[in-house]
Amino acid sequence: MDYFSGSGHEPLLVAAAHALDEQLKAVAGSDPTFLSVLEKEDLLLTLSSVRAKVEGLLVDALSVAGDVADEHGSRSAGAWLAAVLHDDGAVTGRMQRLAGDVCRHPELRTALRSGRMSVRHAEVIVRAVDAFGPDVPSAVRDEAVGHLIERAGEFAPAELRRLGDGILAVIDPASYDDAERAKLEAELARARAATRLTLRSAGDGVTRVSGVLPDSVAARLRIYLESFSSPRHDAATGAGEAPSRYLDPVTGRRLTHERVLGEAFAAMLECMDVDRLPIHGGDATQVVVTIDWKDLLAGTGVAMAGDEAIPVGEVRRLACQAGVLPAVLGGRSEVLDLGRSRRLFSKAQRRAMGLRQHTCAFNGCDVPGRWCEAHHLDPWSAGGKTDLARGVLICPRHHHVVHDERYVVTRLPGGAMTAVLRR
Repeated sequence: MDYFSGSGHEPLLVAAAHALDEQLKAVAGSDPTFLSVLEKEDLLLTLSSVRAKVEGLLVDALSVAGDVADEHGSRSAGAWLAAVLHDDGAVTGRMQRLAGDVCRHPELRTALRSGRMSVRHAEVIVRAVDAFGPDVPSAVRDEAVGHLIERAGEFAPAELRRLGDGILAVIDPASYDDAERAKLEAELARARAATRLTLRSAGDGVTRVSGVLPDSVAARLRIYLESFSSPRHDAATGAGEAPSRYLDPVTGRRLTHERVLGEAFAAMLECMDVDRLPIHGGDATQVVVTIDWKDLLAGTGVAMAGDEAIPVGEVRRLACQAGVLPAVLGGRSEVLDLGRSRRLFSKAQRRAMGLRQHTCAFNGCDVPGRWCEAHHLDPWSAGGKTDLARGVLICPRHHHVVHDERYVVTRLPGGAMTAVLRR
């Protein structure tokens, strides 16, 4: 069947569609290049008006063309139309959905048919009204639709969307408060139901973390991470020069934002106060690291944190942190020492260090002292004491460097620390 040829006895709508089709065919070879400026303006505006009216009629026809879908065994008239025209199913699908929505709003149907608005404007209005929730009276919905239709001639779809987001507050403030609360509660319920966190070990020393969090939780996490990564540049940093916390200590290259956030996450976990965490296994949530005494003194071998093996240098660094108990084993694996809080600097000592140091002790590092970790200049494994005079504040990145056997760490005459790779 030729769907584009008329029989001469069509109803008025079909006849008009065929007449428009024939007239456009008749001028298919005409070139608008040589029209005057005023004629081009007139042509552009008229064609845009015609397009809006044609799309409005198309949406109206789709809303009542369920019998066409039944005739051809299609799921909808839009799906049938896309198949016949070899058109994009997504486009006709949107038109089909709008056709169903227009049936609920007669005033919107009239505006589309008259060409007073585009299909995109209509979609924005439907979206805005559907977001009201089930408790908003139909009279309020109709008033909102009418108000947005009036504004459609003044605003582009994106601007109309912003107006639509707050239209209920203008039309009916009481309904807006109830609807907004119901909307936020529904969003929160969906977010909680979708919350996921997965940790998968890749078997190569790396665990991949992925998840879905409610926006409020993600926003709080972002603030915490930024507090450890400090996106601000220090005034002493030269123009265009990255602060040291943004540079790889080995290569000196600038770190990616993802790397900075990843290390900030690790630093945040290590700075958590275990005394405020829930009881886990009969004790405050802590990590017990076991290591042989000889390996600890020699700086060789590995330690075990649960089922995970970690280098000795990492044990020395972790021993400076609250929540990590170094369990030192003798020759027969008997526990020689189980580190307690006496090995950790007190809050008063940390405050005193902060008054003495405003930034990380490493030369050129501008990480604020309040974000740093307390470090023993004399390692506890070598008999060092938790003495204020022998304690310094070091940022998490440089704390790793201090306990990394690949580096030689020295103190400058003024007390600043530096590190270089062993040769």
